Amino acid sequence: MLSILLIRFHQFLEEARHNTLAKAVKKLVGKCLHNDSIVVPVYNDLSEVKKIKQEETNNFEFIVVDQRNLGLAERMMKTRSRRMKLAANNRAGYYAYAVACNGEIIGDIWCATHKQTQRNPIHPDLPWLGITCEDEREAYMFDMYVTPDSRGKVTTTYLLANALDHLKKSGYRRVYGFYEKDNLPALWTHRLFGYAELGKRRSYRLLFYKKTEPVAG
Repeated sequence: MLSILLIRFHQFLEEARHNTLAKAVKKLVGKCLHNDSIVVPVYNDLSEVKKIKQEETNNFEFIVVDQRNLGLAERMMKTRSRRMKLAANNRAGYYAYAVACNGEIIGDIWCATHKQTQRNPIHPDLPWLGITCEDEREAYMFDMYVTPDSRGKVTTTYLLANALDHLKKSGYRRVYGFYEKDNLPALWTHRLFGYAELGKRRSYRLLFYKKTEPVAG
């Protein structure tokens, strides 16, 4: 719990430096202190992974971040909160897919699998989302992050395309995830890559307590 608080604190400081104090406070309240929103659990059966045109990503490098290159990945992350999250998620048994440009990791998404975590459920989000992910050929991806200067560009599609392709080539047949209903970029990105929706859920959060319930209809 202490590590989560420290990560949130540094995320707040970074948001305040990049935008304004008011926006940082609003984001902290909405994401961490109190939240009432609709979340959309999704899945992808990895039958056909979208390809990205090479000329659009000549300066990009796709990296699988795990125990073998943890130190290198840490040096390539420019913000303290991301480095702290790297350490915390590694301790929890998760690994990351990342995209680097000019020596800096500009985007990443985390992945939980039965092989890596050795526990059930493989991630605490799954019961909250109403997802059963018990097959060893299934995975859960979460917490996608793209640096502010790289948002709205090809970074997200490059990262997700390569992550899905890596999962498919590694023998996985399905991957789960979720996004908030009001996040239109996330909605269109997931549709672009052929994700299918599971039942929408209303999410309630108050400090460290959170729960969801199915949305009727």
